[in-house]
Amino acid sequence: VSASDADVTTYGADGTGWYSNQPNLSPALVGGGSFGQQFSATVSGQVYAQPLVANDTLLVATEKNNIYGLDPATGAQRWTRNLGTPWNPADLGCADLTPDIGVTGTPVVDPATNTMYLVSKSYVSGTSGPAAWFAHALDITSGAERPNFPVVIAGTAANDHTQTFTATKQMQRPGLLLMGGTVYAAFGAHCDSYPYSGWVAGISTGGSLSTLWTSASHTGGGAGIWQSGGRLVSDGAGQILLSTGNGDVAAAPTPGRTPPATLGEAVVRLAVQGDGSLEATDYFAPYDAASLNGWDADLGSGAPVALPAQFGTASHPHVLAEVGKEGYVYLLDRDNLGGMGQSSTGGDAAIERVGPDGGVWGKPTPWGGDGGYLYIATASAGGTAGSDGGVLHAYKHGVDGSGNPTLSLVGTASDSFGLSSSAAVVTSDASTSGSALVWVIYAPDGGGTGAQLRAYDPVPVNGTLRLVNSWPIGVSSKFNPPAVDNNHVYVGTRDGHVLGFGSPVTSLMAGTAMTWTATTVGQSSVQTATLTANAALTVSAMGTTNSNFAAGASSPPLPATLAAGQKLTVPITFSPSTVGQISAALQLTTSIGSVSEALNGVGQSPNAEVSVKPSAISFGGVAVGRSATGSATFSNTGAQPLTVQSVDNPAAPFGVTGMPAVGTVLRPGSSFTATASFSPTAIGTFTDALTLGSSAGNLSVQMSGSAAKPPQMVVTPLQLKYGTVPTGSASIASFTVTNTGGTPLTITKSKPPVAGSGFTATSTLPEGSDIAPGASATETVQFAPTVTGAATDSWILTGNDGSGAQSVTFTGSGGTAASVPSPTAGGWTMNGTASLTGGGLQLTDATTKNQAGSAFWPTAVDSSYLDVSFDAAIDSGTGADGLTLALADPAAGAKATSLGL
Repeated sequence: VSASDADVTTYGADGTGWYSNQPNLSPALVGGGSFGQQFSATVSGQVYAQPLVANDTLLVATEKNNIYGLDPATGAQRWTRNLGTPWNPADLGCADLTPDIGVTGTPVVDPATNTMYLVSKSYVSGTSGPAAWFAHALDITSGAERPNFPVVIAGTAANDHTQTFTATKQMQRPGLLLMGGTVYAAFGAHCDSYPYSGWVAGISTGGSLSTLWTSASHTGGGAGIWQSGGRLVSDGAGQILLSTGNGDVAAAPTPGRTPPATLGEAVVRLAVQGDGSLEATDYFAPYDAASLNGWDADLGSGAPVALPAQFGTASHPHVLAEVGKEGYVYLLDRDNLGGMGQSSTGGDAAIERVGPDGGVWGKPTPWGGDGGYLYIATASAGGTAGSDGGVLHAYKHGVDGSGNPTLSLVGTASDSFGLSSSAAVVTSDASTSGSALVWVIYAPDGGGTGAQLRAYDPVPVNGTLRLVNSWPIGVSSKFNPPAVDNNHVYVGTRDGHVLGFGSPVTSLMAGTAMTWTATTVGQSSVQTATLTANAALTVSAMGTTNSNFAAGASSPPLPATLAAGQKLTVPITFSPSTVGQISAALQLTTSIGSVSEALNGVGQSPNAEVSVKPSAISFGGVAVGRSATGSATFSNTGAQPLTVQSVDNPAAPFGVTGMPAVGTVLRPGSSFTATASFSPTAIGTFTDALTLGSSAGNLSVQMSGSAAKPPQMVVTPLQLKYGTVPTGSASIASFTVTNTGGTPLTITKSKPPVAGSGFTATSTLPEGSDIAPGASATETVQFAPTVTGAATDSWILTGNDGSGAQSVTFTGSGGTAASVPSPTAGGWTMNGTASLTGGGLQLTDATTKNQAGSAFWPTAVDSSYLDVSFDAAIDSGTGADGLTLALADPAAGAKATSLGL
């Protein structure tokens, strides 16, 4: 793969995070001793924007507003440019990202012009006062600004001129999108500083502001576009997909194609209009979006991802994945996002909802090989020992019996991830099995100290994702994944470095990362590190990067002169001073270079500590009179027992079983699981909470559910009579199955006529089929007797409506076909549109009136035919022999229309 082939010009390769053109980053190479850190380049400022590589230049932007062009192989600086004084977040008292804010969102590169586009935050003038956002266009070979840039991002929204972009309060986190000669950047406010509206700015590549759009039209508050670790998505010309956080939502269920003016807690499709403005044309919001808004369970904490084609099916070829703080993974149809509360039960009109499996501040990442997987790193504040830590999940792609895409949770990494860990990225040689790796930046907590670059096998074994290798990286940036180019991995850090990983590197000493189980704060646990020299060297010093870990006296003692293959052992004592994930590195100084090995531990509270997973149960849509269940597990993750002091159960239609009695003692490390139910007796949307009070504090599990009318199966008619049908001929009739209820009707039994009876189903209604409320399925059955005499059969149907089995009965008789002679001169003649077919008389829809001129042939005969048999032979001699066929035309008032023969 050449450098030009592997150029990465936007966030996450193509936005998905799947780098499919990395054949040399094989599991064998990465797991062996020849892959590792090749350089550490020092830059001024924290690196939150993902590094990019274009035209053999590693491009890095920092929060100091410094932009760098580096050598991608060595990290050597080729050029640098400063874009002005970075903004000071102390101006708003927001400590979410300190001490400077310059460039946060990942830039985008136009390889055709060698131009990098980015937005930076500074001041209107000088080093203080009102803030301003500037759009820049830089030559990637020199850092020089292109003509007509920078462009100030300011003004009012094209979709609501009463809303003004407030640069001081806005932050720009998602990666930029270049589409159709315009660069798009999305915004959400710092620390929910009002008005924390979401904004999208469009800047033409020629150097002008083309449009501003706000997600909170007419209200001015909420619906910020954060999408940590993601970017704006485009799945077609003039199309943008994004997700929003907390903010006002529609007051009632709303179709997706008529989005409300304020789009909080939503996935939104924007379309570029003829004048360059943006218009919301479709959207999805969870049915309980109002509850999510109240719980601060932002859907938009995660970024949307347009999944590759192999994740779609014929019924849903274009699929999108979205997951937020509540932890449910939504599969959405990009051609019809689903609106809010649009399922027949008032729940989500999503293809599928999976979970909850942990809150996300990142995005899903696909791997198209091995049948298709999706990887999601969840997050945690790290406030309790182990059990509240985030994890890396693997979901397997599949297809259900109705042809819909599905996801199944099939694997989890054994490691625990703290808040600020990154979304995953995947590298592979196209979809070749055995070529892929899943990469993620592990952080023990929001501070990022002790972070590691980790690589996992993509296919779980016995439910576990195997760790292939890991490398200490210092202090990680929040939610910022690694970047990949030309078989190299690049990591930007919070302590002002860009690290380059690749092969070959010479591993001076071989060892493995060490992990401690939960250790109580104030106590200690010891493990022994073993390192093997790969070359003759002398170890002169050693230490750890975190005081929670301490290196003891080595064997042999320092200075230790080792021959190749000789081992050095070091006792490492873990003495946690805080609760949660704690990571560091063991560092050794040798005569030929330095060595670093990862150390990981969990600090357990010395007191009782209560936790619960999940923190919210969303039951979705349920038919009135039916029930749905969910569960929540309460755990004592501390070192002391806790006592249950109170239990506050939710009111009907919710119910809970399995909660302990007041006074129950929960010992350290133990847990219990409560089962919650939702059994609505009326139509509507319901919310409540289950609250546990304990000596270690109180915890609540929020609950929500929606209810609609149950299904109702109506079959008409229940009898089909075919009359006498000559053997060798056939007659077709049909019946209809209609769902007159308010929720989907599932066909649980469908047994059509058996072979040999003369009756054959010419349509299918498979078991497991769903019929939407108000919809129908029409089934046809042909009667083609092979013998004379009476025949009967049935089609038995059962649905999930509780009405029991219904049987459609078919009756008919096989008769002997009479031979009808052809018309002869001087005998009988044919009029109208009659014709002889197979010994019978075929009637087709007439386009002219009959001889009497009084009526048309009835439309019921259209595209069908009627066989008429005769009991006696027609006299072929002279005379007035003949036959009159009378037809009743309902449209003509049941008049009789005759066909004379």
